Parts: sequence; structure tokens; C-alpha cells
Amino acid sequence: MATPGLSSAETLPGPVRLLTALVLLGALAFVAAAFTGAASRAWATYLVNLLFWSGLAAAGPAIAGIFELTEARWAVRLRRIATTTVAFMPASFVLFLVLLGAMEAVYPWVAKPDLVAKKAVWLNVPFLVARLLVGLTALYWVSIRFARVVHASAAGAAQEPGRAERTRLAVVMLFLFVIVVSLFGFDLVMSLDPQWFSGLFGGYFVVGTLYSGFAFLVVLVGVRSFGRAAWIMPPTEVQDLAKLVFALSIVWMYFFWSQYIVIWYGNVPVETRYVWERFFQDPWRRLAVGALVVGWLIPFGYLLARLTGRPPESHRVLVGIACLSLVAIFMERTVLVYPTVLGAVAFPYGLVDVLVTAGFAALFILSYLVFVPYWGLTSRAEG
Repeated sequence: MATPGLSSAETLPGPVRLLTALVLLGALAFVAAAFTGAASRAWATYLVNLLFWSGLAAAGPAIAGIFELTEARWAVRLRRIATTTVAFMPASFVLFLVLLGAMEAVYPWVAKPDLVAKKAVWLNVPFLVARLLVGLTALYWVSIRFARVVHASAAGAAQEPGRAERTRLAVVMLFLFVIVVSLFGFDLVMSLDPQWFSGLFGGYFVVGTLYSGFAFLVVLVGVRSFGRAAWIMPPTEVQDLAKLVFALSIVWMYFFWSQYIVIWYGNVPVETRYVWERFFQDPWRRLAVGALVVGWLIPFGYLLARLTGRPPESHRVLVGIACLSLVAIFMERTVLVYPTVLGAVAFPYGLVDVLVTAGFAALFILSYLVFVPYWGLTSRAEG
């Protein structure tokens, strides 16, 4: 049982100092860019990273909730490991406050309401800020509560104490997850270009977030198994997790194709323009095709071959494939945000983008080191 406190951070002073330095360096790069003529690039990078890392934080407990409601007893270890991503939620909430407080720098319709005159009932700053803050507060509170209940429970029999409470929390949390992550897609991404719309975009955003969550769960299992003689989970259980990653990769591509094919055969200029800029014009075309290859073709090909044979004893290749899936979702978020904010520019990533991204990644890991032991989430996580 982990003692509440900053035990993990205190026992890793070197990595903590390095992570803190990266966070500060990323923050300085963002502030410098925002106030020296590169504000659009700085805020675009900020938004991409905020959506990606916050999505991972929310997807972990959502996946654990799915395991809970489907009574997946084989996934008791996974359920506990998945919920540890809630560690980033306090930092994520503060970062969302920063974004919502500076919406005029990111969303053109805030300064020019005439752009969304027909959508003013939905796209107005007070209502948008209110629904996002209420949704985030509810989702994050329920997710953290669910994570603590999961880690306080015994080893997973159907009649174990606390199961009824976990089930209630899981139901509420999953409803909130779908609603809030859909709002990420509609309010924070689609409204960057308020003239474009897709009724399926919120669902597409939810599926992409779940896909990244399952891939990240594979990475967490690999990290916990690093340096051990044997993996912390039997090969059959890791194989089941690989099946879920495989299934989500297919669903992710299905939701993408469902939007694309309707826009293609409808051929309405206001809809096709959005797709044309991202998938048929450079530099975004290369990034979009790269996300398709890295995030679907490679994982699909590897997992299809892997799942038809005997589960291997080592899962290092699977962890590598999961990392590719995470990179692809990050690239996809970039393709969704950058073209609207920056227009047709050269390859988007420069020094500022790298530093801000490194700062977000370091903050995610640092939050994990601080809050996981503080909330007692390491207790029996592997048992």
C-alpha cells in the first residue's frame, strides 16, 4: 500500500528535476512565442497538446469503467493500471482555464461574432465556457473518485465490497466522458473553422481518444514490466489487450471513413474544402497520410498477424506498435488544428512546437509521479 505523499517524486530527484526543467522550458517557449509575433503557432501547439494529453487522462478511467461494466474479471490488473492516468487531471483543468481565458487569441469568431451569427445560440463565449467547465469538473471529479474506489477494492470477485459503488460511478463517468470529449471535438476543434460542420465529428473524436487510451494502456503495462524477468501480466491477458487495440484501430478508421465518404459523394463546397485542405494539399497531405500509415496500416497489419497465432512471451513489439498509434493520434490532432490556425505554411513543427510538446509530456509524467502515490493509486495496482 502506497503511503499518501510525494514518495515517488522524492525517490527520483534527478528525473523530477529534469521533468521540471522541461516544463519550465516549454512554458517559456510558449510565452515567448505568444508575445513575439508567433501567437498563432504557440496557441495551435498548446491546443493540440492539451487535447492529446487530456484525452489520455480521461481515456484511462473510461477504459477501466468499460471493464467494470462488462465484468471483465481478466482485466483487474488493467483496470487498476488504466485509472492512474487521472493523475494529469488537476494540471489539465488548470491548462483548460488558461485556454478558455484566452479564447480570442485562438478562435476568430470570438472577436467577430458575425462569423457565427446563425450558430450564436450555441457558439457564444459564456455558454461555451460554462458547459466546458461544468463538464470538465464533473468528469474529472467522478473519474478521480472512481480511480480511488478501484484501488481501494479487493481483488475483483463479483460480490466484493464496493462493486455497487464502482458500477454507479462507471455509468456516470462513461456518460460524462462521451459528452465532454464530444464537446472537445465540436467546441474546441470544429469551431476553429465555424463555417465547416460534421455531425459525426464528436463521435469521431471520442473514438480517437479511446484508441489512444488503449494504446497508452499497452505502454503503461510495458513500462511497469521494464527490467523484470517476466511481464506483470500473463501473455494471454496482454493478447486480449492487443485485441482491443486492434478493434479500436478499426473503429477509428471506420468513423473517419464514415465522415469522408459522405462529404465526398455530397460534394458540398463548404464541407469538401475542409477535407481538401488537409488530405490533398501539402504540407498537410503528408502529415495526414503519415497518420493513416502509422496509426492504422502498420498496427492493423501487425496485429492481424499477431492475433492469428500463439501469444508471444515478450510484448516489446506490441509496445512499439502502441507508441506508433499514439504518435498517429497526435499527428491527427495536428492535422485537425494547424491548417485552420496557420493556413498553408511549410512543415509546421519548429523549435517552439517541440519545446511546448516536450513541456506537456514532461508535465504529464511529473503529474503521474506526484499524484499517483499521493492518492494511493499504486496500492495493489499489479495484484
